[in-house]
Amino acid sequence: MKKLFIHHPLFRLLSPLFSGTLVYLLILLINNNVLQLQETFLGQELYVCIGLAYLIHEFSRFSLLFFERVKKPKSFFLKIMIQMITSLIMTMILVSIAMYLYFKYILLYEPNIRELYIFNIIFVFITIVYVILYLSHHFLYKINTEKITKEIAAKNEIEEDFLQFKKGINPELLYESLEAMLVLMKENPDDAEQFSDYFSTVYRYILTKQNRELVPLSEELDILNSLLLLFNNLPFRKIVFTNKVTSENWIIPSTLLTLLEIIIRTTIVSEKHALDITLEEKEESLRISFIPEQKLNSSFSMETIHDIVNAYSYYTNQQITMTIWDNLKVVDLPKLKYHENSHN
Repeated sequence: MKKLFIHHPLFRLLSPLFSGTLVYLLILLINNNVLQLQETFLGQELYVCIGLAYLIHEFSRFSLLFFERVKKPKSFFLKIMIQMITSLIMTMILVSIAMYLYFKYILLYEPNIRELYIFNIIFVFITIVYVILYLSHHFLYKINTEKITKEIAAKNEIEEDFLQFKKGINPELLYESLEAMLVLMKENPDDAEQFSDYFSTVYRYILTKQNRELVPLSEELDILNSLLLLFNNLPFRKIVFTNKVTSENWIIPSTLLTLLEIIIRTTIVSEKHALDITLEEKEESLRISFIPEQKLNSSFSMETIHDIVNAYSYYTNQQITMTIWDNLKVVDLPKLKYHENSHN
């Protein structure tokens, strides 16, 4: 809240000059002394009004800062009412004391009730205007902040949707598959037709998985076989996938597809050696293991599977782990429990 204009040095310096001058002019009008403006406009009374305006402005600002730090009452409007009443009472006390001292020791006579009454009314009105300015700016700042927050949230949501859409489309795999299909169509049309079946199976699954939270592991493995056949027709290391899981489990859609694609893309291409990947079942996890031969410019790490880690955090408190055992890189996926809304 310190960003509000009342805390700006220029406002604190200039506003009492205007309000003090306005008080002086109002007092002259009330006392029918307007003709004195040409003779004594810069007189002692003007400086007193400006000085008193500085005192009231700084006190009002201090009270606003004080009530901002006060936690009780929790009701905003009740706090404002207490703040307003306190500010008005203290303004009247300060004005009465200041004017009494000025009249008593400078003008050498005691002020009458009417004079104190006029000064108090004017400066109380200035205090009310000061607080109202603060409240109006406070609400405007709050409304604008809420609008900006909503706009930022909407922007982030759109960007996240675009990233998820881009990941779902997987443009890198899309273009590689289409290029390979064009080559196969010229060399062997029958292989191109089979390749297009693998391609359509994988992308049909990727594009329709958004409506499902969890899928059976067996269903994911069926699509994974098509993906591996697709990659075996692309210029990557040939993949040998071994599945040792016999029981039924549940998995977040495209988890295995994404993991194996990252493993394949971060492994050095070789025509002589195949990439052996094994899937096996442990007591509380599904384990993927392979011999890592990572490229120099990319590696398979927890950072590269950040989206999968986040997705699993919604379904289980267990963490996805990545370790190296006996020259094998091992990824453990926590087992997930089935619930009714998962399989639609």
